[in-house]
Amino acid sequence: MFSLCYLPTAGRLTITIIKARNLKAMDITGASDPYVKVSLMCDGRRLKKRKTSTKRNTLNPVYNEAIVFDVPPENIDQIYLSVAVMDYDRVGHNEIIGVCQVGNEAERLGRDHWSEMLSYPRKPIAHWHSLVEQGLQKCTQAAREYIQDFQEFSKNISVMLGRCQTYTSEYKSAVHNLALRVERAQREIDYLEYLREAEVCTESEDKVLAEKQVQEAEEEKRIRTLLNASCDNMLMGIKSLKIVKKTMDTDGSWMKDAVRDSPKVYLLIGSRNNTVWEFASIRAFMEDSTKPGPRKLILTHSWQGTGQVIYKGFLFFHSQGTPNEIIKYNLQKRTVEDRMLLLGGAGRALAYPHSPSTYIDLAVDEHGLWAIHSGPSIHGHLVLTKIEPDTLGVEHSWDTPCRSQDAEASFLLCGVLYVVYSSGGLGPHRITCVYDPLGTVIEENLPNVFFPRRSRSHSMIHYNPRDKQLYAWNDGNQIIYKLQTKRKQPLQ
Repeated sequence: MFSLCYLPTAGRLTITIIKARNLKAMDITGASDPYVKVSLMCDGRRLKKRKTSTKRNTLNPVYNEAIVFDVPPENIDQIYLSVAVMDYDRVGHNEIIGVCQVGNEAERLGRDHWSEMLSYPRKPIAHWHSLVEQGLQKCTQAAREYIQDFQEFSKNISVMLGRCQTYTSEYKSAVHNLALRVERAQREIDYLEYLREAEVCTESEDKVLAEKQVQEAEEEKRIRTLLNASCDNMLMGIKSLKIVKKTMDTDGSWMKDAVRDSPKVYLLIGSRNNTVWEFASIRAFMEDSTKPGPRKLILTHSWQGTGQVIYKGFLFFHSQGTPNEIIKYNLQKRTVEDRMLLLGGAGRALAYPHSPSTYIDLAVDEHGLWAIHSGPSIHGHLVLTKIEPDTLGVEHSWDTPCRSQDAEASFLLCGVLYVVYSSGGLGPHRITCVYDPLGTVIEENLPNVFFPRRSRSHSMIHYNPRDKQLYAWNDGNQIIYKLQTKRKQPLQ
């Protein structure tokens, strides 16, 4: 028996494990040492897990222990809970006694219990649930085989790391990134180690408010630490426009590496393609007759949209045919280095209605790698996500006040999002929404920033922190915008 309670205002889901009866005897003594493991699931993936204390030598344990998960109201219909009763063993593996699920996709009582909880917010709803054993032994065996395979894989990686000590510094860096991925995979298969003391669902509103204020203060401190880079510029205007080249293609993107001191220029034609053209310099890019000609790179995957960036020698792009997969591609080795799924509604709607193929726009500034996409609602606002480029982990996400409607492009400069809008895609092209996670730059402090009038909307506008200028694509024209900036106001 367990109860469910959801507080929409606090975004808090509480499951209280009350008791169990007539459990299956798993030990030779005719009893078990049961504990309960609760997993927060989404699309078959485990997001978080918690467990209760272990009750010794009993088949009818009583717990009365609460487990709390933070679930925003907009995500409550996308998740479900998996409740597993486990038998603790001092030697060997813990065994599964039985499992049940509750959520919108669960069956019978699990779905009804979930619906009743949502119908009566703030009220604990308790029910008995039957445990299911069928198929669990196969699942456990598969997990053990996966762990054994992973241990063998880790052993092989360790041997490879020992042999790589004499290799070049670039190869050592690649091995280091691989070791980070191994460490992340190890954490993902560790399903049995989390424990967290939870607060009861009936806490007072004053206490909830106080805790929320403490969490907001801690969150603000973490964001300031995350964006604490030596960059204090803010955009004041567009100084000049230079058309570097003209092609016959309406959509596409072009760029230089945002970090490395390399003269190479990369051209990506079209909103769905897998061919990258690498030019030796900006002059070679401008003059088709320059020898040698550009190098043609054929990717193993095609991109979607025009939101690609090159960062530290890797091409990051939205993979075609997937709603929210981002690929990190090694241009030198021509292989996929890593990949990730961007959550938060990414890929459900266009990021910019005037750029009809871009669902996820990637960007780079002085703080590193970012992703911009539309929120889950119709005509929603843009969501800004900071990504760790080495491991492709999400560092933080912000729901911005900037509307996706009438947007044609956006870029980041010193940790501040600037969104370019136009009416019907015909201009004027103007920055009318600015979002700064630190709150040092607000729209009221900015002048009216207009781009030179063009006949069509921009296919892409990306900032290069090394050149301190914008690279843009408009109706087949590859454009450089030089910027006018000034220093931000210091943080108080």
